[in-house]
Amino acid sequence: MSAFAKHLTEDLRLCVLRVLAEAPGARANASIIQSAVNALGHHVTREQVAQQIAYLDSLDAIGTEEVGPVLVAELRAVGDNHLKRLGPPLPGVKLPSLG
Repeated sequence: MSAFAKHLTEDLRLCVLRVLAEAPGARANASIIQSAVNALGHHVTREQVAQQIAYLDSLDAIGTEEVGPVLVAELRAVGDNHLKRLGPPLPGVKLPSLG
């Protein structure tokens, strides 16, 4: 993976966390997350979003649930702490800027 591709992936993961932090109940489905991160400047497919959701789930930053064919993600304390810069940073996830 090139340095630029790595940067984009890390930023995408941060965007997923931010979208969930702003979503009602800190929950959203993969389709909503895809639309939101694309509005934030990314150009990703639903499959790419699902891959990043799985990565963040593996870090316990988010939880996931299959509701029929729909993938739903929910922000967890680890992910919220990353957004607030509390505790250790999550590997492979861009740190939010200060301020």
